[in-house]
Amino acid sequence: MSDPVVIRGRDFVKYRIGGAIAAILLGLALIWQVYEIFDGDARTIPEVRWGAAIFNGRAMAPQDEPSSILAAQALAARTTFQAERYQTGPSPEADRPNYSVVPDTYMITAPMDYGEEFTQSWAQLSGESGAMLRAPQRIVGISSLPYPGAALFERPFARDWRLGMADIATHLGALAILGMGFVLALVLAIRGRVPIAHGRSPRTVKRFGLWERATHWMTSISFIGLALTGLVIAFGKTLFLPFGEPTLGAVGWISTWGHVMFFPSFALGIVLMAVMWSHRNLPDRGDLNWLRVAGGFFSDGGPTPPAKKFNAGQKLVFWSAVLGGLLMVASGVTLMFPFYWADIGTLSWAMLAHAVLGLLLIAIFVAHIYIGTVGMQGAFWAMWSGRVDRNWAEEHHSVWLEQIEARDGKDST
Repeated sequence: MSDPVVIRGRDFVKYRIGGAIAAILLGLALIWQVYEIFDGDARTIPEVRWGAAIFNGRAMAPQDEPSSILAAQALAARTTFQAERYQTGPSPEADRPNYSVVPDTYMITAPMDYGEEFTQSWAQLSGESGAMLRAPQRIVGISSLPYPGAALFERPFARDWRLGMADIATHLGALAILGMGFVLALVLAIRGRVPIAHGRSPRTVKRFGLWERATHWMTSISFIGLALTGLVIAFGKTLFLPFGEPTLGAVGWISTWGHVMFFPSFALGIVLMAVMWSHRNLPDRGDLNWLRVAGGFFSDGGPTPPAKKFNAGQKLVFWSAVLGGLLMVASGVTLMFPFYWADIGTLSWAMLAHAVLGLLLIAIFVAHIYIGTVGMQGAFWAMWSGRVDRNWAEEHHSVWLEQIEARDGKDST
């Protein structure tokens, strides 16, 4: 029969090898993400040209090539038709204006190949085209587009919002999630799994009751569902378009509805957790000492700082979950019921805050899941069976263990 110490050593070597492999893969993904930020391809490039063609007879075949002049006339007619009634009619004193271009004229589109002359001149103006057009500049206050909603949809804040959503939120989120995963994998590869220093004990201690565990798992599963569907909404085109547009459409449809369906149970769980555990997660002086030595996380030899039922690290995760979760719920409800109590500016800020907070919370909970599963021996059972190894409790929550055993010695078996 093998020596338990040897078996334990083999298991810990496996974790370190797995951490090294994960660190390499996540490091490559992180390098790719950094490259994507600075590769200079973040430009809006026209992909489709609009035109108009005349169709004749039953064959419905175009007589000529798409005409940009006809297209301009048709677009002008359409935008005029959307203008206010007092501006363009019809009115009781006037006949309805004729908005048709010519009979049997239809708007059509044609794909533009990247690198066409128009695409290049649009992206980098030079020569005669550059002399005819003004350099891009920020327009504030008015819009010259001929429909009433133009100033709303083309407002300057929308450019800032797009910058926040497309660049800051997505890149920051990707860097935070990949960076957190890379750091944790590197720690696992170098430091290995945090063991129970004195080995497993034949005795266990009750740590969480059924109601606490049920609330935790309901909230956790709901958050995982929200995280996965939210990541598809944020990065779905990059992740799933290579598998084809039908795949992207199906995953996007499921994620759009799934994101809303996971919301009620998550919101309920956050409220219940706040009611159950807030008083136990209030900061105290012992937390500073715990943070100063990182809870003894990087050393097996030294004593672990004493802690109550929740140590400083768990308190940080708890308040991130509660405060961040409540903000996510508030911004999510605002987006689910647009214009009930928020205007377009408030909705834009709510969406930006929802995206940034969501991505940062994912990064935080990646660390929480790591510590509770792979990173620390014995931690997982606290929320699975509700009972933990007594040696584990003594090493990581000695103050709480003393209180439990002083109150009720029969609580440990």
